[in-house]
Amino acid sequence: MIIRCGLKCDTCGTVIAVRIGMGQGVEQDHTINCIECNEPISFGMKVNYTEISTDVFAIDGCSIVETPPFGASPVINVDANFVIPGDMVNKDIMFHRIIQTQRMMEAAEKFGPLAVRQFDIHAPRHPIADYLSEWKQVKKAVSLSCNGKEKLADKKVKSGSDEYYANDPLDGPTDWFFRFTLKFLGQKYNSFFHRITNEISSITNAHNCRTLIDHYATTMVKMRFQRYREIYTDFFSKYSQFSQVLFQAALGLPPSDDMVATSVQFDIVKSFYGDAFEVFAGSVDFLAMLNNVKSGREYDQFSTIDLGKYLKLDNASKFNPFSGNAVFIGLCEERDNQIRNASHHKGIQIDAGGLTLRYRSGKGGSGDEQEMTYSSYLYRSVCIFFQICVLAATELVFCGAHKIDLPFD
Repeated sequence: MIIRCGLKCDTCGTVIAVRIGMGQGVEQDHTINCIECNEPISFGMKVNYTEISTDVFAIDGCSIVETPPFGASPVINVDANFVIPGDMVNKDIMFHRIIQTQRMMEAAEKFGPLAVRQFDIHAPRHPIADYLSEWKQVKKAVSLSCNGKEKLADKKVKSGSDEYYANDPLDGPTDWFFRFTLKFLGQKYNSFFHRITNEISSITNAHNCRTLIDHYATTMVKMRFQRYREIYTDFFSKYSQFSQVLFQAALGLPPSDDMVATSVQFDIVKSFYGDAFEVFAGSVDFLAMLNNVKSGREYDQFSTIDLGKYLKLDNASKFNPFSGNAVFIGLCEERDNQIRNASHHKGIQIDAGGLTLRYRSGKGGSGDEQEMTYSSYLYRSVCIFFQICVLAATELVFCGAHKIDLPFD
């Protein structure tokens, strides 16, 4: 559904007809540049799924005005869950979702039949994939539990069960974190999750992993899940930007260069890829240790170095020791160290139109200038976050299988 409304720029007074593609959420925020003065305009829309109504509101740099007649004002299209073809960004009558939805359905079929959801007439009315709203509740339950407020955490978990998992109640905050993660991952990354958990089961069934299990339980799990919590929180604090490409990323459908993410807040996501790269590269030691065991060595012995030296490697090199394991390295397909460097050191710049990013490759940004679209940057950021989510879910299965204390209970 597309909601058409009028915005007036506070800076220059230009009235713009904005066409808002409704997303999978009860609220969505957007930031665009005024067509006339190029100053940022921020606005949002709330959706009431009980009354089937919407409310568009101004956030900064604009006011809500009467919706302009067709042809009476410039037009900008925004969408919570889709990018826009470049030649349609300023068209008043267009339906950009049709072709993209068809591509998504074709991609989904490659991962097998879609799950059939049972409709519960008594369940609360909310969109199936309102991940942001559920994450806020998961985050609260986990925080309460980690701070020793078990009764309040249990109350929050009970509320979450009633709203999201009425037919299969949650066991606790960790179970909620795990189930939310699998729901959020989508088909492509769920397939990664299943392949990796099967590989780990094969390794632990064929080899004595007692020393690795003990090492993980005593020195790794607590720190790792604190790190995962932080990157989850960071991602969802920027969700309005990432959600424009989220569902395509979940199916492995990168946006072509002519596709535009029209809601642009580059300043808030500029460092995310670099931060996520650090978390991901700093967490694949778990896979590297398992691969050591599979290779017939102790978990802390690599082919030429020990664990201490491995942990001192630069993050770009931490994937090399398990590069021969097709399952493990398959999860690591998004790991561009050049983008990491530019993002981590805030060396990426965006053009005035909000379409193209530029950065320099090489150590210290001394190499050639590189370009990518903003929509591509968002997509790649989502992909590396999905990879982190797969690791987190995989480790929770590992904890359960080997009776390691769950990190959030």
